[in-house]
Amino acid sequence: MSESQVASSREIRRRTEADLPECVRALREVHDRDRYPDRWPADPIVWLEPDRAAWVAEVDGAIAGHIVLMDREDGFWVSRLFTRPSARGMRVGEGLLDHVRAHAGSRPLMLDVIEQSTFAIALYERTGWTLSSTREAGWVMEDGTVPIERIYVADQK
Repeated sequence: MSESQVASSREIRRRTEADLPECVRALREVHDRDRYPDRWPADPIVWLEPDRAAWVAEVDGAIAGHIVLMDREDGFWVSRLFTRPSARGMRVGEGLLDHVRAHAGSRPLMLDVIEQSTFAIALYERTGWTLSSTREAGWVMEDGTVPIERIYVADQK
């Protein structure tokens, strides 16, 4: 599919409650392929944080990606970003990041990602995010290790 075809068939819109079952199916595909999230949540709908600002990306009318934006004292934080494996290479993740960047305006925009997520890290660095620090995560992975989180700040466009 060419970039012009992707652009014409892709839409980013506010997530609705009706989207949640399909978002859970997409998340399951991501979890099965990439182990994100590391542990499958007891209640995936609660994990998706339906009370937060959230958007979905659709490709040809099907949900292809998801993103949440959390409003904190120090700025906005990106969370729950994932792209369906079948939509990889279509710039869905990039489109979602651009969308929340525009939504954030002049407020700081940040995210964290574990060091093992090399594909996500490549996306962030390719799309204008700067590594600001690292820290031990406040949680334990399924294998018993405490991951190192990389904290990124969006460059102002």
